[in-house]
Formats: sequence, structure tokens, C-alpha cells
Amino acid sequence: MAETTIEATRTPRDAKGRPYDVFLSYSSASQPWVRKFTDALTASGITTWFDAHEILPGDRWQDKIEKALRQSRVLIMVITPESVQRPWTFFELGAALADGKRIVPVLSEGVDPGDIPALVRQFQFVREKTPEAAAKRVAEAVIREAEADA
Repeated sequence: MAETTIEATRTPRDAKGRPYDVFLSYSSASQPWVRKFTDALTASGITTWFDAHEILPGDRWQDKIEKALRQSRVLIMVITPESVQRPWTFFELGAALADGKRIVPVLSEGVDPGDIPALVRQFQFVREKTPEAAAKRVAEAVIREAEADA
């Protein structure tokens, strides 16, 4: 089986002209892991909305999140023991489902697939040992979908 090489090129814009390929939904407790994951996605040419980079002091954070969700093609849900019970996880999931986005759950270590909320279990998840390996799999899927939609 040949290994897929990901080039750091911009994925094609979708028909709606959305500026972000992915929106990251995660618990702040896992921010160090998510930063590595985001850096690897960006290196693969994926434009990522990551709140730590996009929300500035004094911003209306809820407005920024809602706008970014609308402007993203894919919702990446980083599932950790903390995020499973986080109300915003379900808000972001509901908004993404209502907008017909691709949902990609990414499981961190220590999360049993049986602990994933039933609504999320219908989507094929990614589980890798490192954030970089998880980002590679996600980037391949996002790029493949963008090319199919172009």
C-alpha cells in the first residue's frame, strides 16, 4: 500500500466560499495536545479555526465561535474525558449537524469508544498515538473531500 504524501497547499474553497477547512471543538484541558494537532494540520495546508489563535482579549467569544462554525467546512471534535460532558461540545455539534458539515471525532488516549455520546458514534472516528499522526489522517480526509467537491 502506497503512503499518501500531503503537500502544504491550500485546499480548494467550497461552493460557499468558507474561509476555514476545519473548526476545532475541544476542552481547554487538552489544549497542549490540540496545539500540536493544529500545527500539524496547518503544515498540511488545512486552514484551521482554533480559538486560542482567533479569539483576542475583549472579543465576544460566543459570537466569534458561532461565526467560525458557519465559516468552516468540517467540525473536528477532539474527544477527551473532559469534553464528553462539556455543554459547548453539544452546541457545536448541533450547529455543525444543522449546517450539514462533515463531523470527524478524534479520540484522545484514555477515551473508550463506548464513552462517546451516541449522537457522535455514528461518525467514523480517528484514534492515533500522537496528535501529529491524528492530524495526518484528518488532513487526508479533508483534502480528499475538498477535491471531490471542487
